[in-house]
Amino acid sequence: MQLALGSTNPAKRRAVLLATGCEPICVSVPSGVAGQPLSADETLHGAILRARGALAAVPGADIGLGLEGGVDFDARHTRQWVLLSVCAAWDGCDLYVARGVSMPLPQAIGARLQAGGIELAAIMDALGGTMASNHKDGAYGLLSGGRITRAEVFRDAVIAALAPFGNALYRTQAGD
Repeated sequence: MQLALGSTNPAKRRAVLLATGCEPICVSVPSGVAGQPLSADETLHGAILRARGALAAVPGADIGLGLEGGVDFDARHTRQWVLLSVCAAWDGCDLYVARGVSMPLPQAIGARLQAGGIELAAIMDALGGTMASNHKDGAYGLLSGGRITRAEVFRDAVIAALAPFGNALYRTQAGD
């Protein structure tokens, strides 16, 4: 199966490799959303547009994958900002979306993001003394002390989004 990934980010490429054992064809496609998505809906929309763009950009690919990281504010239950990772998988007919683990962000980081004009990667690089952390372990790695990485979180989302394409249970009727 040939997978097209709508990003050239090394952490996202590694996530697909970890999830599938296959090297994806990586292409840079626009997400159609802000550089720093600030809602679950915007993050999901960016992943979908990347998956569609990737499939269109790679002739012969079976599935386009869009991986998008973002943040969301939980106004209902915790009043906290959370880190999100979403994978969309599109084969030209069917679209499946899955999410990796979400993780709370320190409130001060959420407030800086909400104020605008800065992306999470820049904040995390300044706080962690790193460069291009979003291409490595990401905010997940910095906030978990390396126990969770960006590639691992996206790996789980990729596995879940691809599951319907290869599992017959998705094509059977319940109770049959």
